[in-house]
Amino acid sequence: QVDIVAALQYNHPYNNLTMGGTQSSQSDPTTTVTVTGTGCSGGPRPIPKNFTLLHGCITMEEHEHKIAADVAIAKGLKGKDALSALGFEFRFVPCDLHMEGMNDSSPDEAEEDRHAKQPSTKLSRKASCASFLSLSDESYGSGQRYQCCHDCATRLFYICGSSAETTDESSPPSDASTMITLSNRKQFIADGPHYDLIANIAQETAQSIMCSEFNLEWVTVCSDRNLGPDVRAMVDADHPLLLEEGENKAALQELLLGGGATTEEKKDDSVIPTDESINKTKATLLIATGRGKVRAGIFSRQHLLTAGIEIGTAWHFIREARLRRGWGIAVIDPNARGEGVGFDTFKRSFSRLFVADDDASNNVSDESTKPMSRQQSVKSLSTSTQSSPIYILAHSAGGGQLVRHLREDSTLLPSIKAIAFTDSSHNVQWCKSQPTLMEFLQQKNCVYVRSNDVRSSQSCVKVSSRGKDIQCGDERCSCITQASGKLVNTDNFWEHRFGKIKTLWAGSPDHSLSNYAGRFAIFDHFDEHAKEEATGDCH
Repeated sequence: QVDIVAALQYNHPYNNLTMGGTQSSQSDPTTTVTVTGTGCSGGPRPIPKNFTLLHGCITMEEHEHKIAADVAIAKGLKGKDALSALGFEFRFVPCDLHMEGMNDSSPDEAEEDRHAKQPSTKLSRKASCASFLSLSDESYGSGQRYQCCHDCATRLFYICGSSAETTDESSPPSDASTMITLSNRKQFIADGPHYDLIANIAQETAQSIMCSEFNLEWVTVCSDRNLGPDVRAMVDADHPLLLEEGENKAALQELLLGGGATTEEKKDDSVIPTDESINKTKATLLIATGRGKVRAGIFSRQHLLTAGIEIGTAWHFIREARLRRGWGIAVIDPNARGEGVGFDTFKRSFSRLFVADDDASNNVSDESTKPMSRQQSVKSLSTSTQSSPIYILAHSAGGGQLVRHLREDSTLLPSIKAIAFTDSSHNVQWCKSQPTLMEFLQQKNCVYVRSNDVRSSQSCVKVSSRGKDIQCGDERCSCITQASGKLVNTDNFWEHRFGKIKTLWAGSPDHSLSNYAGRFAIFDHFDEHAKEEATGDCH
């Protein structure tokens, strides 16, 4: 017998797809997928035990050809276009309560809403992997396009084929639109390069949706190609750095035109009247994700794919900050150049977003009422950012990176009004030589929200070598029943590492759900200090 080897060359998804439209400066290496057979008369290779073939495949060869074909299809495409080309789509799935609200609307509106929002698959309340969260039934967001409740979510669907209904999510899928869940994910998204490909595209799509919904834009915070690809951050549309980018582009365009504009046009364009409506002390919420393959604003690739955008990303935090509190947003991307240099990327991003230029003056005098040039306006806004209140959500390694940066440069410490650490990796012992910072990290300005499995003698949740939570299955166990926002009785080990920081249960044993599960407690913490800031009753 002679083995048959078909070598399929395709570009690795990491090199083709980067979040926020950033492109790597490195050349695109290739990866070889080898499809082997048992011989001309031996038939296809046997399917390994407990292996799940992709939907529509019946042999290992078809499975591997499908993966290679998807990579080839996605090449050169981004975000929603790439997702659609692969047969996937994000759809808003209202809960039963809000579905009833749609049904109470006029017939024309109801039909339009059903066509736009109602999935063709019958939904199961157990479909979401966040179904075990210990949360109240409180609902936010009346009057907004997206209701902020625990069951509404923007879910990922496999949309190839005709529309039909599936009554059992664990049964083999038909050619209907199928919502991706934990139980069926491997039938549509295989482990390995295929998972990375679709997860990266889904992250890019989710970022695009958040930018569109909450009026965010990308801004470059580091463009030194000697260090790697450009690093960008998602910020609110009136962030000072965007104005600075606009000034740079305008100056470049003027230079290229070489005097094409008239003197009068240049004069009018060079002066920007001072606008008192610009809130120079607007608070900003900084969101820092953990290390790994997640990108700006994404807390969990798995939950993004199997539970929805609202659960797997910073959606609720951005929404609450932008729409309910009028805060600015800065979502940094520590993994833009790889997790190995995450701290350096974090440090450069933080410094660029919040530290004013050294040569920028902050004169508050009678001259502040005079018209300013573009460059003066940019510098004034950049300088005002330094004195603006900063609220920080630091998840996992993002918390460690934040503390390390503040240890090296504590200039902005007075501007930081509140920090919420979620399963943070920091250690107050790092700050022994800086008592001011060490004390700050244990004051009421900081809170630690811990998932129910983080080094707890009261929890029997174990973590496998692949990082998967293994629960005991006992519904009465504390790993399930600890409610979100409940105060934790910390032990000596905890206080040695994190100090006497106020520590709350997230309400979930899942590390990557600690932000979503604990979001109400986190914003209660922020609001408490925002109120103190407004009344002048600060520590």
